Amino acid sequence: MNNIVIITPPDVLNNDAFNICLIHPRKELKEILHTILTKVKINVNVFLYELSTDYDVEWLLNVVKFSDIVLLDLDNCDVLTKIFSSHIIAQPSTFYLTNDNYTPYNIISKNRVYDLAWLESILSRGNNE
Repeated sequence: MNNIVIITPPDVLNNDAFNICLIHPRKELKEILHTILTKVKINVNVFLYELSTDYDVEWLLNVVKFSDIVLLDLDNCDVLTKIFSSHIIAQPSTFYLTNDNYTPYNIISKNRVYDLAWLESILSRGNNE
C-alpha cells in the first residue's frame, strides 16, 4: 500500500517519496489525481498550493524546484500566481493545463497537457523499483 501525504505552505517534507506540486487545481483535477494515486504503489508527497492557502510565493517557488512533477492549472490561478506562472512553466518538470489558446505559453514550454492520463504511467514505473 502506498502512502500519500498532502503538504501545504509553509511545511516541507524531505523524504524519499515522489514529489508532486499541485498549483491551484480545480476540484475535478484533484479528484482525478486522487484516483491515479490510489492505483500506484509508490509513496507520494503532494505539495498543494491553492486559493484557500496563505500566499507563500517563496515556498511555492522552492517546492517547484525540487518536485518531480509540477501540475499547474493556469485557468484557476489567482493574480499573484499568474505573475510567476511563466517562471513556473519554464521549469522542465512543469506540466500545465489551460483552455487559453491565445497566450503563447508554448513558446516557454511544450509541456501543455489536456488531462492526467500520462501521469499514471510515470508513477507506475515506480511500482517496479
